[in-house]
Amino acid sequence: MYLIRFMRTGLVVLSCLLSALPAGAADLTAFIGGVKAGALTLGSVRTSLDGSPIFGLRINTNFVPMFGMEHTLAFSSDYLYPKSLSAIKDAKGFVYNSNLIVNLPVGHAVPYLTAGFGLISQYGSPAVPIGTKFAVNYGGGLKLPKMFGPLGLRFDARGYSTTAVSSGGLRIFEMSGGLLLTF
Repeated sequence: MYLIRFMRTGLVVLSCLLSALPAGAADLTAFIGGVKAGALTLGSVRTSLDGSPIFGLRINTNFVPMFGMEHTLAFSSDYLYPKSLSAIKDAKGFVYNSNLIVNLPVGHAVPYLTAGFGLISQYGSPAVPIGTKFAVNYGGGLKLPKMFGPLGLRFDARGYSTTAVSSGGLRIFEMSGGLLLTF
């Protein structure tokens, strides 16, 4: 129920953003990847979080030729699942972030760097260890735009860091790849 409502709201916001953009000033990426997390200290127990698949959308809008904003909305049906804790049977999650992005065009390739703030949200079983937390993220990658008309490829590596989890911080590493649509 919440997922459907969340996705509908996201599509409306995305439609509004895309209709307000000038031609050639944006790209949209549908991506899939994997997340590898560190460990948490819950009380006096150190718990490792298992990796999980993740998929979502990233939209980049440039406000000047090489600089812009990037927004990510991603979902995982098995997000940071601590299989060592028997009380947790279900752990889903969302990631939302807004970043500054620096695109560095080199011929037909566009390497980029990005950093910003957002939220990670884990839900499911009542005892999920993370909940919803503020996170800082940073990373970079490579865009290969307009390989087949407006379609191209994008590869991304980024890290997430939050200090508001239990008695210590949490670091997450994400690798993804996707289909890039240039407007």
